[in-house]
Amino acid sequence: MREILGLLVMAALAVAAPAEPLKFAGLYRISQMEMAGGLELRPDGRFRYAFDYGAVSEESEGTWAVRDGTVLLTTDPMPPPAECDRGFASACFRDTPLTADDENLILWRWDARIVLKPVQPRPR
Repeated sequence: MREILGLLVMAALAVAAPAEPLKFAGLYRISQMEMAGGLELRPDGRFRYAFDYGAVSEESEGTWAVRDGTVLLTTDPMPPPAECDRGFASACFRDTPLTADDENLILWRWDARIVLKPVQPRPR
């Protein structure tokens, strides 16, 4: 009986585990003064990102995960270091945090607080 109960608990945890990452999945837009862009967090753990801010224009794709309520972005494939974070072309994320602020996600980049707003309300 104990073994069955243990298996049931493990199965319940396995089913419940994806709920937090899935609540962040979706499309987000950046629409602040002089800023434009967006972020797609796909349910399969992949992301796409694009950002324009003055002379800065960059994009990235890779994987995302949630740790302690914070979304983490990691560029994959990672460009060579000489191509990373130069203000154009490639944004290179290495477990870069996006903090939740109500329904929005916040990214600090280029000394700017970037607010990513969901295109559709996220499930709670």
